[in-house]
Amino acid sequence: MLYRFVALVLLAGVTACAAGCAEQAAQGQPVVHHPLMYRTYANDVVAPRAPPPFVIEAVQPRRGYVWVHSFYRWDGHDFVPVAGRWEPEKPGYRYVDASWEQHRDGWHFRPGRWLDL
Repeated sequence: MLYRFVALVLLAGVTACAAGCAEQAAQGQPVVHHPLMYRTYANDVVAPRAPPPFVIEAVQPRRGYVWVHSFYRWDGHDFVPVAGRWEPEKPGYRYVDASWEQHRDGWHFRPGRWLDL
């Protein structure tokens, strides 16, 4: 009898993990269902509200480096500022700064990246 109970509890736990999880609705936003660990594996961060306004820093050009602009990251509860920094140039590439894009399910973060010229 104990073995059946343990097996049932394990099966319920595995089923719950495989079925996914629900997220809290934020200020009238619909609840979005994703498989467990969806954001970790999809490498996609979604915030329920718009990020603060983008701040453009005034910096002097620096030979051999690209300025990576500051941005806001989502920590699961609020936006957290990330300071800008100098990044060494990569010949044959151009840098695209991090950004936020609005979609139906919220604001999606796109990390900064190097693109081929």
